[in-house]
Amino acid sequence: MAPAAHPCGYGAAAAAGELLEKQTFDRYSPLAAADEFSRRVFSPTTYDRLLRYEQHIGQRPMEQTVDLAAERYDVWVPENQPERGYGLLVFVSPMPRWELTRDWKKEFDRAGIIYVAARRSGNTENVYERRIPLALHAYENIIARYPVDAERVYVSGFSGGSRTAVRIAAAYADIFRGALLVGGAKVIGEEDFAPPPAELMNLLQRRMRLVYSTGGNDTPNRVLDARGRQEMRRRCVAGVYDVSQRRLDHWVPLARTMRKAIERLDTPLSAAELAEQARCMPGLLAQVEADLSAAEAAFAAGDKTRAGELLGTADIAWGGLASERLVKLARLLAP
Repeated sequence: MAPAAHPCGYGAAAAAGELLEKQTFDRYSPLAAADEFSRRVFSPTTYDRLLRYEQHIGQRPMEQTVDLAAERYDVWVPENQPERGYGLLVFVSPMPRWELTRDWKKEFDRAGIIYVAARRSGNTENVYERRIPLALHAYENIIARYPVDAERVYVSGFSGGSRTAVRIAAAYADIFRGALLVGGAKVIGEEDFAPPPAELMNLLQRRMRLVYSTGGNDTPNRVLDARGRQEMRRRCVAGVYDVSQRRLDHWVPLARTMRKAIERLDTPLSAAELAEQARCMPGLLAQVEADLSAAEAAFAAGDKTRAGELLGTADIAWGGLASERLVKLARLLAP
C-alpha cells in the first residue's frame, strides 16, 4: 500500500518497497530549536552557562542550524503497512551517504518500518549543528507525511553514527522508544554525554529499549559497548540489551540478527525489568548525593579548585539527575 504524497510540497511519495533518494523536506523540528536543543543535549551547567552568556551579550542564538532546502534525505517505505501505522527508524550514517543494505530492506519490509537517513551527516560533520538536528528534522517530516505508530519510533546509527544515535535516544527519550546501536556507541557519563533532564531520564530508564548490536569480531567496539551497557545499567536504565552477530567484523547485522534486533526494539519492558529498575534507584540516588555533597563540602571549606573538579565530574556523570544542585554550585564557583 503506497501512501499519497503530502500536500506540503515534499514531491512524490515513495512507492511500497522503493528507496526514494535525495528527498527535500521543509518542516523544521521545534525539538531542534536552539533553547530546547541545548536544554536536552548539554549538561546542566553547560546549558546554564549558555543562557547566562546570551543574557550577558544580549543576543539570541541561531534558531535553526541547517537550511533544509539544501539538505537531502533517503527514504525507504516498506511494502507492509501495519494497521497502527508504520514503524520508523531514523538512521545516522558514519559517511556522507549510506547504502541501505538488502538485508535491512528485507527486514524493514517484514516489520513495516520506514527508514530515513540524512545525507551529509557523516562523521566529519558537526554533531550539534548538523547530525542531531538533521535526524530530528527527518522525524518531523516523516510523521507529517506518513501514518506512523508512535510506539515504534526508533533511532539508529553505525559506528560514528551510533555514537550520535545513543545521544539522540537519551536527549529525546520522549520521542524515540528505542535505539539500535551498531558498531560502538558513546558511553553515558563520559566526555560530553551527560544524562538528560529528569523527565527525559525517567523515560530513558523506564521505557527506552537500547539494543547494542556490534559484530563479534569487532573487538574494540565490543569492549566499548560493554562499558556503555554497564554505565547505562549503573544509571538504572532497564532496557539494555546485546543482540549481536557472531563472526561479524565492523559492519551492520545481517537479516537474521537484524530481525532479532527489531523484535527486541518492538518489545516493551517487562514488569520484572521495571521492578528491578525501581530497586536500582535508591543506590543511584545515594551515589549522586554523595558526589554532590563532596563537591559542596569542598566549596564550603574554601577549596574552590577541588570543588570545581568534583563539580565537573558530577555534572557529566549525573547531569539531569541533579540539575538544580549542580547549577547552584556552578554559579557560586563562577558567578
